[in-house]
Amino acid sequence: MKISLTEEQVERIQSKLVYEKVLDEMVFKINLITEDGKTEPDMEWDFTDVKKDIDKSSKWVKTKEDLIEYITTLKEKIKNLSSEVKKRIVKYIIISFIGLVSINQMQKYFEKPIVKAVETEKEVLKKVLSQSQSNKEKDFKIRNSSLNLKNHLKKEENLSLTAYNIGDGAFTIGYGHAIFPKEKENYDFLPRYNKIVAHKTKITEKEAEQLLNDDIKEAEKTINQILDKWEDEGIKPKITQGMYDAMVSMAFNMGPGIKKTEFIKAIKDGDLQMAKKLILSTSERMFDDYPGLKKRRENEHNMFV
Repeated sequence: MKISLTEEQVERIQSKLVYEKVLDEMVFKINLITEDGKTEPDMEWDFTDVKKDIDKSSKWVKTKEDLIEYITTLKEKIKNLSSEVKKRIVKYIIISFIGLVSINQMQKYFEKPIVKAVETEKEVLKKVLSQSQSNKEKDFKIRNSSLNLKNHLKKEENLSLTAYNIGDGAFTIGYGHAIFPKEKENYDFLPRYNKIVAHKTKITEKEAEQLLNDDIKEAEKTINQILDKWEDEGIKPKITQGMYDAMVSMAFNMGPGIKKTEFIKAIKDGDLQMAKKLILSTSERMFDDYPGLKKRRENEHNMFV
């Protein structure tokens, strides 16, 4: 059986295979910059290379158990270094892995004097951790759909290069692009509503792709307006990429009307499990007339993870 590994998994495996060697090299380089075996370096020295070595040696560390194993090895490697150098290394380790263990937990793994010395720089650490938290919040702020969503819509909408009418008052063409009577389409290749002839008006596949991209952006705009408004009110539900993609898919299908659904209200209330359930009943009054809509909601329900 063939097993495929992601690039991240390969990098993690390689990192663990070489991490002790990297730490040995790091200690050797540190010893070179100290003078004649003195226990304390007499001058300030660039810590950048040491940080790079630590980063390189610890890429495989993903869990608390990994970190304990890593720290156990690191302690042995740096035990003969000066207390000042050890302090700087410990400080960097604490900052790097604060998401896995706390400063207090670090005391179990390093000598208390070293950790205490690091704790005297709490203000620096506080700023670093605050920035780290801020970055996590920024990373968590999803405002663009993924390629998975685009591929999903392509399958869902079934490409048609010829205009057709499903009886909802609009012509549809491409990947579900709707053309309504009073809307002005800003595309040279697309006639106005009263000029379209069902089963005769055509576009190219490239033009269909352009319509899809623009319609996705419009759906994202609808969802982003909702999320940004909530954020201004101090409401920040933890939306994953899958959840966001499902919301955009529904907005693609429903338009701005999604704003008034019970589904959106549940997300605002922070009840994400209820929101997921409500996807299945959103627009259910139309299921009999449009049987494919029920399957679409099931797919969006599965996407909302």
